Amino acid sequence: MNSFIRNTLIIYSVSFVFIFLLKYFDVVSSVFYLSAIYAGAINLVNTIIAALLFNYSYKSDHSSFMIFNFGGLGIRIIFLLISFILVIKFLNIDKYGFIFIFFIFYFISLTLEVIFYSHSSNKNK
Repeated sequence: MNSFIRNTLIIYSVSFVFIFLLKYFDVVSSVFYLSAIYAGAINLVNTIIAALLFNYSYKSDHSSFMIFNFGGLGIRIIFLLISFILVIKFLNIDKYGFIFIFFIFYFISLTLEVIFYSHSSNKNK
């Protein structure tokens, strides 16, 4: 699990540095920059929570595993939805940029989670 969190943090850090460089060279506006940072931060928290829940429930019995992972998935989606709505409603951001970057980070996070789950299940075979 530590390698998953480390790899996730590396990927997100590279992404944030890339976004910062775009802002530094005035390719994107300050509003878009903040939108991208908010989108990345929300998805990073979501991914780390998924890894922690998986790690906590991986060696437990099947019912606990299902409750933590599928119940956690439901709670994480509700967290993402509430965060998404709050950011769009109350912060001064580029709404379209936020939505676009949010989904890019979300699909990157999903890909990382699937790879992590796949590697974790293959280790025990």
